[in-house]
Amino acid sequence: MSTLFRYILCFFGSLLIAGCSALPEIAVPQQTAVHKQMPFERPPPTIQELDPELVFNTLAGEIALQRGEYELAYRHQLQTAILAGDEVAAERAARIATLLKRRDLALEAVERWIELAPNNLAGRQRAVSLYLDAGESEKAFEQALAILAISEARGENGFTSVLAVLSKQQDQIAAMTLMRRLQAIHADDPEAGYAIALISFLRRDYAQAEADIRSVIADRPDWSKGYVLLSRLRKLQDDASGAVEVLKQVLRQDPDEASVNTALARLLVEMSDYEGGYQQFLKINRLAPDDTDALYSLAVLAVQTERYGVAKDHLKRLLEMGSHVDDAAYYLGRIEEQDGHDEVAIGWYKRVSGGDYRFEAMARVAQVLADADRLQEALDWIRNLRVQIPSQSVQLYLMEAKILAQHGSTTEVFEVYSHALDAHPDNDDILYARGLYAAELGRLDIVESDLRQVIQHDPNNADALNALGYTFADRSIRFEEAGALIAQALKLKPDSPAILDSMGWLHYRQGNLPLALDYLKKAFTILADGEIGAHLGEVLWIMGDRDGAEAVWKRVLEQDPESRHVRETRGRLVK
Repeated sequence: MSTLFRYILCFFGSLLIAGCSALPEIAVPQQTAVHKQMPFERPPPTIQELDPELVFNTLAGEIALQRGEYELAYRHQLQTAILAGDEVAAERAARIATLLKRRDLALEAVERWIELAPNNLAGRQRAVSLYLDAGESEKAFEQALAILAISEARGENGFTSVLAVLSKQQDQIAAMTLMRRLQAIHADDPEAGYAIALISFLRRDYAQAEADIRSVIADRPDWSKGYVLLSRLRKLQDDASGAVEVLKQVLRQDPDEASVNTALARLLVEMSDYEGGYQQFLKINRLAPDDTDALYSLAVLAVQTERYGVAKDHLKRLLEMGSHVDDAAYYLGRIEEQDGHDEVAIGWYKRVSGGDYRFEAMARVAQVLADADRLQEALDWIRNLRVQIPSQSVQLYLMEAKILAQHGSTTEVFEVYSHALDAHPDNDDILYARGLYAAELGRLDIVESDLRQVIQHDPNNADALNALGYTFADRSIRFEEAGALIAQALKLKPDSPAILDSMGWLHYRQGNLPLALDYLKKAFTILADGEIGAHLGEVLWIMGDRDGAEAVWKRVLEQDPESRHVRETRGRLVK
């Protein structure tokens, strides 16, 4: 960019910032250190002194943009690019043309952009896309070749840059044709074939993607990256054991291959093989002790596999390394809370200042205080948080109501819900929560009023439909309406264990035991929790399968020895 045009842009910076806010973004790759000579020579600056026409076009373009006169803004921006010889103005013109959905104008601007900044990857990528859309495959191919040359000079993977464009094209046949032409002239580079496989992968054509990547592996059997993709494709085609074997095959030849070790560890965790995942991340940690991401995964899996002492060591090591500090503090808090060290746990939770677990950590502080018979401190903590984090006000009201439901009085709980609705009128989350609480107390009037309001706001709220239908079914009233509500919910969420449980319980209440059993078994297969287990056990018991009922209840109690639902049901049925 010329020094003069920088001056103009800075002088009128506030206008530029405001004007840019309406424009669609164009992803510009992060600049990296360039060690080779770039393949294309930049043109010399076209203007060296303050030019009235340049100033006029710059200002007129910004004013037109702010007024929403996009075509006029485009013309002035493009003229600014021509006068100043500046790629920023050309890029902005291209963005305005995109906003206008004018391919002809976008091509005009992008061609100017490339002329002024021939080594700019974003400009070249935009050109590939526009030329393909216009059916000009040769010009698109030329731009793709330029992307490869620029990327090579920058030490980057050019096929990835081309793929970023082609994967978004409407005409995937043209996109694949272009990529195969690139592969033909780069036959020795496995990245070309890998990119082709990725196009099929992104289109969810996993069989074709597998064929493509196997072709790459056949030519380069030592290229580990290909095996990682092949493993992923086997998993996506429901061959988890085959996915694992692909990676283990590589590791038998090269046990220390980093990317394959990491892929195997993640795959095992994805398959819920937490012990296997732990052992694999332990191996990675030995190979790369400074890999903080692997260390964090190892720490979380140590918690998952109940290696709490080891987990604490890993988490404290992360704190020493200054990595994943908020997550580490949260997990340390969970471990200390589980061990009954309330004050230590609270201290860790309070150290969580950001990240995904910040709100959960703040909630745990309140729960720990309440469970330690320090109810007023817990309530004060929540109320202070509502002032500090107003964006979480609804969730904090719900948290306060939950704690009072556990440790306070019914009156206090309803008061909190009333205050919450005063602050957030007609909020569906609050209405839904109050409706469920009222159901536990048998306050059918509140249940029906609140849940019907939620359904009125959102007729496709499956949870509210299910909750109201289940409430009717559980009380053996209004069976027809209950069935309609639960059926509608099940249509929206056919695999929801809670809704399947409701439908099963409705059939049980109506005396349709075989149907009830079918629904409840399906629900229990998906989620073996206390309430579903209690319902399934009761149906089995009433149908005469008492051993089956006891087996279901035993399974629940092994996971949750204090399950209220199972204990109440079993106590009522077993004499």
